[in-house]
Amino acid sequence: MVAEAIRRIRDAERDSEEAVRRARAEAKRLIAEAHESAERMLEEARRDARKDETTLVDEARKAAEAQATALEGESRRAVEAARSSGAGRIAAAVKSVLAAVSR
Repeated sequence: MVAEAIRRIRDAERDSEEAVRRARAEAKRLIAEAHESAERMLEEARRDARKDETTLVDEARKAAEAQATALEGESRRAVEAARSSGAGRIAAAVKSVLAAVSR
């Protein structure tokens, strides 16, 4: 009877040691899966950030180009207005000089 009790105790110890080994192996597996999942999530976040960065840069570039085009148009109109105004004044100045010289 004592021998049977000792055998059952040893069996229980062996079973509990095996359960501990399985639990440790499962814990390692779960940690590895969590690590892999975190790595995938980080890579996905990095990819999304790069995509967002590219989109923002493209949008900023388009806005800058539109603004530059608008400024170019305004500058061209101002230059043309100055030329037109100057052309009229040059003709008047030439007439004035010719009138002064011919007197």
